[in-house]
Amino acid sequence: MEFKLHHLYTRREIADALGGGVQDYLPHRDGRVVCACLSQELNPDAPDVILAGTGPDIVRWGQTFADQKAFVPVFMKRATNAWKYVGKFRVVSSTTDREEIARWEGVSGRAGNIAIVLYLEPERNS
Repeated sequence: MEFKLHHLYTRREIADALGGGVQDYLPHRDGRVVCACLSQELNPDAPDVILAGTGPDIVRWGQTFADQKAFVPVFMKRATNAWKYVGKFRVVSSTTDREEIARWEGVSGRAGNIAIVLYLEPERNS
């Protein structure tokens, strides 16, 4: 399935096309992140910056995404089960530096709930 820029999709449509779960923020299949489904509420600078939380699976898939360096489709939540396709992005750098995380915790209001910060870049022709 070819996603159309700025069109809305349901999580089921995204999962049917790419695989992965319908609730994960970084749906994955076969050990790779296949897309990102982000909310502005938890990630105020998304899709350019992802603030991965502290749960073990959340950290695992955030680190996997950082390591794979592949462009993946990114969707932003616009309403209940309405996800806007905003293009393909990849992680260019990440950090677990406590000072940098503390700065992002202040920006996002998520004190104590960020384990890794992922910085993304768009694919130029997406």
